[in-house]
Amino acid sequence: MAKSDGGTGSDFKSSLKSASERFLSQTVVHVLEKSFRTPDDFLRHFKPADLMQGLEGAPDLRAKILIEGAGVHEKIARRKSTTSAAEDLRLALDEGVTNAAQLLTLLPPDDRVRYFDHKKLWAFTTEDEFWSPLNAEANVDGALSRVVFLLENALRENLLSLQVLTDGITFDSISTRLPLKELQKLVRHALKLGREKKPLSEQELLESVPLKTLIGFIPLEHVFNNVLVEKVAKPAGFIPTEGWDAGRAEPAKAEPPKAEPPAKPKAEKPEKLEPLKAEPAKTEEQPKSVPPPKPAAPASGKQQPLESLTDIEDDVDALIQSTRPPAEEEARRKVIDRLTTLNRLPPRHDTLTTPVLLSIESMYSELLSASTDDAREASIRDSFPNEQQMTTALLALIELLDPTIDINDPVIKDADADSLIKVVLFEERHRYEQQNPSARPSPGPAPLPPPNSARKGSLAPPPLPRQSSLPPPLPEGKRAR
Repeated sequence: MAKSDGGTGSDFKSSLKSASERFLSQTVVHVLEKSFRTPDDFLRHFKPADLMQGLEGAPDLRAKILIEGAGVHEKIARRKSTTSAAEDLRLALDEGVTNAAQLLTLLPPDDRVRYFDHKKLWAFTTEDEFWSPLNAEANVDGALSRVVFLLENALRENLLSLQVLTDGITFDSISTRLPLKELQKLVRHALKLGREKKPLSEQELLESVPLKTLIGFIPLEHVFNNVLVEKVAKPAGFIPTEGWDAGRAEPAKAEPPKAEPPAKPKAEKPEKLEPLKAEPAKTEEQPKSVPPPKPAAPASGKQQPLESLTDIEDDVDALIQSTRPPAEEEARRKVIDRLTTLNRLPPRHDTLTTPVLLSIESMYSELLSASTDDAREASIRDSFPNEQQMTTALLALIELLDPTIDINDPVIKDADADSLIKVVLFEERHRYEQQNPSARPSPGPAPLPPPNSARKGSLAPPPLPRQSSLPPPLPEGKRAR
């Protein structure tokens, strides 16, 4: 299996015989342990009547719940009918004799799957539609971790193979969504494997780009619907093979008015939507469908790998965009509007993924209320799920804050995250002091300017601004909230 890097979160291992049942049992435990779902949510899906009816085949377990949960006498509990047992349990819940959390402790994890309806259990674990862009926006890292857990759980139980996983995501999505730095790393890895006469398999792909890192650059809705629903949940019988609305996070009424007679219906692939009409075509982005350049054959000469990397860098802007589902497009439009209002929208925001833009917005909501540089640095780090996304965002913001800095200069482009954070804080302080001359500190040794395209030496991070209680720079004269 691909190496794990943060998606798992439970030590529980099911002992059920069926792989799909083990997957479901471990998924139910995970959402409860991580508080993604609560015992009260469980009882909304499984009323007392459902519990007692499901446990008709387990009389000892049903009696135990009535005795320890509802306070029914042992001799009476074993003779109760299903209807009477359900009524006793309902009264015990209503009167506070027991509660949802206590009942769940009496129901072993595997017995929940052994005796209760699998479709209802799956609905319980996915009810909050955490993969939808509008819901994931509130907790990007939490939504990402849940999707990665489900993928790793399915891989571990052999409900999913790496080949099926990558086919579900599609090579087009991988090649257009991965940022330049990851593509360069992947090309280097492929060239190394080529010299060893080994193929770039799915396993090798995930050795170069770990699963959580890869999924972090792909729309979660795309991964959930095309992989977890189509390749895992439907074959396992957790949801009907027909009637599943892959875009149920969006109102269903949004599509009929815009639907025109389609020339090629593809009902089985709901994720591949028609291009949005609201997005005007751009002439410079016409070569969108061209696949990323392939690494040159080793026999072509030693300099071919470097030329291949240069070609990737030239083409990545045209490749990074692909058709987005309507829900993500709406979330992207809103975050762009908010960053525009803050005057913090990167000039080349079209090349940034939606999760990166959402993280930038989250960063500024904290940055504007921080009173020290330590707090500002912490707010920057806490806003991004991984260092790759943070680096991409900081380079884009540096280009916005000081257009004289060439972010393609290796001195800047290859700088570590600590140095990039200091550059952003320096530029924000500089912008604030320009707009508020009275806020400038008393004269002292002038700080060195941040590195720019004219400097070709090693990256020396700019000095941190003097620690003070001055607020961070406020975009367009707005006050911190």
